[in-house]
Amino acid sequence: MEDNKGIQNRPFGLNIVAPHKTIEEVKKVVKQEVEDITVNPFLNFLETNEKVFDGTVEKEIRKYQAMIYNMGQASREGQPTTTFKMNM
Repeated sequence: MEDNKGIQNRPFGLNIVAPHKTIEEVKKVVKQEVEDITVNPFLNFLETNEKVFDGTVEKEIRKYQAMIYNMGQASREGQPTTTFKMNM
């Protein structure tokens, strides 16, 4: 049997080396996210999505629906008719 001195006997993926700075940044981000979850996530959810619960988003949706309807109505009124009017 041949001796594979130059080949490491580790599975693929474990032989990839990540820079130390990247590992520290990942640790910092994960730690911050875990702390944010543990600090009363329900109140954070309500604060960040306040516009949904107080009706602001619904008003904006209705405003845009009205604008789209009015634009469609105006474009339909401006189209030429395809029927012929014949006077006898």
